[in-house]
Amino acid sequence: MSFGTKTAAFSYYRNGRILLVMTNESKDRVRFGAFEVDLRTRELWKNGVKLKLGGQPFEILAALLERPGELATREQLRTKIWSADTFVDFNHGLNAAVNKLRECLNDSAEEPRYIETLPRRGYRFIAELEKVEEQLPASPQPRPVLKPQPNHQPQHDHRGVNPQEVITSASRWGRPYAWGAVAVFFLLAVFGVWKVQEPQEQELRLKLERESISAGGAQVIQAPSIWRVDLTRPADPAARTIVTSARDRNEGPQSSPDGKKLAFMSDRSGSLEIWTSNQDGSSLAKLTNLGSCGSPRWSPDSRWIAFDTKAAGSPAIYIVSANGGQPVSLVQQDDSENMVPSWSNDRRWIYFASNRTGQDQVWKVLANGGEAIQVTRKGGFAAVESYDGRTLYFAKTREENPEIWQIPVQGGPEALVSPLLRPGIWANWALTHKGIFFLSDDASESHLLQFFDFATRTVHPVLPLDRPSFWLSASSDGTSAWYTQGEQGVTNATLR
Repeated sequence: MSFGTKTAAFSYYRNGRILLVMTNESKDRVRFGAFEVDLRTRELWKNGVKLKLGGQPFEILAALLERPGELATREQLRTKIWSADTFVDFNHGLNAAVNKLRECLNDSAEEPRYIETLPRRGYRFIAELEKVEEQLPASPQPRPVLKPQPNHQPQHDHRGVNPQEVITSASRWGRPYAWGAVAVFFLLAVFGVWKVQEPQEQELRLKLERESISAGGAQVIQAPSIWRVDLTRPADPAARTIVTSARDRNEGPQSSPDGKKLAFMSDRSGSLEIWTSNQDGSSLAKLTNLGSCGSPRWSPDSRWIAFDTKAAGSPAIYIVSANGGQPVSLVQQDDSENMVPSWSNDRRWIYFASNRTGQDQVWKVLANGGEAIQVTRKGGFAAVESYDGRTLYFAKTREENPEIWQIPVQGGPEALVSPLLRPGIWANWALTHKGIFFLSDDASESHLLQFFDFATRTVHPVLPLDRPSFWLSASSDGTSAWYTQGEQGVTNATLR
């Protein structure tokens, strides 16, 4: 299957359903269930009401509609929809976009009606399609205040009143009365605009005003947020609390080793930067002003934060003081990608991933600068050193469901940790003293938090998450974990 050139419209049977294959010669509009899609104007409707869906979620829907019933692989979607310079968070972006599309369609991965997941491969549109011959209903638009236009016939409003006649008649009564009549007309027009405002526009206004909507003491979370779970009592619903939320992205949470601060990336200021806060989300502070920053990692003494940024081109590695100040470049922009840094236990080295040899490998550079040294030879990404400073753990690749491997810090053979340890993506695992927490692949979405025990070499389920999270981190003693989720519905947590 390939996206792009299409020759003719045709239909065929699959599992007892007639599926319409979209082509350039077919109509621009199709219907499935209560939904209609206009591929020319990039609009989605439900029962005649326009839904707010655009960007990557709509493009994914359009791509799936091109060949309903057929697999659209993740790589095909990446090539078609994401830009060539997309790195690190493509899988996160794709999962998030598909989740948003499913929410708009009121669909689910577990019992799909429209979008079926093929684990580790991609997605497929499974509903019956039909062409729409008639025009879609016109989108209700707020009525502008009507004014007589030169060289045009007078316009009438929805009550059959000619505004030009109102103004003309009022002028016969004298200027004060004329202005009074005009004011009355304007009030009526404004009231009409308010009455016909689309429900979607009202929802958008409320969402933009947000931090939250209070309902009987509860809070409605309406944006990607950072959550903490107390792993000493994971079954207790009260163990999950929201740390920070805003109308924009809040991701990649990392707790400082001293347990006092969090570092994360957020675009609440307009660009994706590195921020810190207290553990409860208070005392927010922005540390960078570079743009396109991510993957923050604390130094062992909680004084510095390493991160990556592609503000000037290809991803590069920087460090910045936790107290603020000018970020320092350690691995500069070049033709390769240098990303996902982490510190050695003695704070002398910073590990990072780079594809400078043509394949992702783990490298390291002195924290005070110098030449980079290659660490792995058989592939590596997102490395983390053990707390005793003896072992380096890393994801084998940046692709889905990577294996977790290890190598002695002083050098030696690279080895698989365990075939039981398979996180959903490279950011879905977190190292502790006693083992590794990870989010497993459940129907291609990372939902189930599990723990790999170093002592027993076994995996134990901890708790399921309500929704997938791309990021996962944990305290060194394994008593707390942090993850990101959005659109959570109702919670009693306080938004920051």
